[in-house]
Amino acid sequence: MLTNLTLAVLDPERSRRFYMTAFGLTETRRSAPGMAMLEVGNGVTLLFQDHQASSAAPTPGGVELGFEVDDVENTRHTLLALGAEVGDVQTMGWGGGFDARDPDGHALTVFRRHREG
Repeated sequence: MLTNLTLAVLDPERSRRFYMTAFGLTETRRSAPGMAMLEVGNGVTLLFQDHQASSAAPTPGGVELGFEVDDVENTRHTLLALGAEVGDVQTMGWGGGFDARDPDGHALTVFRRHREG
C-alpha cells in the first residue's frame, strides 16, 4: 500500500504553501528542517524534501501528480494566481481538466469526472 510520496524540491516551505493553497491539503506535522509533510487523504502523505538532501530523487521534476477537484476552473485560477504554468481546460467525454506545473516543474493534471445521476 502506498503511504507516502516524496518530491525533491528547491524550497520545501514554498511547496508546502503552494499545495495547501492550491489543493487544500493539510499539514500533518512539522518535520525536520528542509522537509515539509502534507496529508493527501486515505492515509497518504506528500513529503517535500530539499533536493540537495534527498536521496530518493536528486532533481526536481520527473513525476506527475493527478488531483481530482470539485471545480476545475476555480482551481485553474488559483494555480495561475500562485504563478504555476497552467494549460487550457480540455473537455472530454469523461469530464475535463488541464495540465500544469508546480514551482519546481513537477507535472500536475487537474481534472473532474462527470458525476452520475
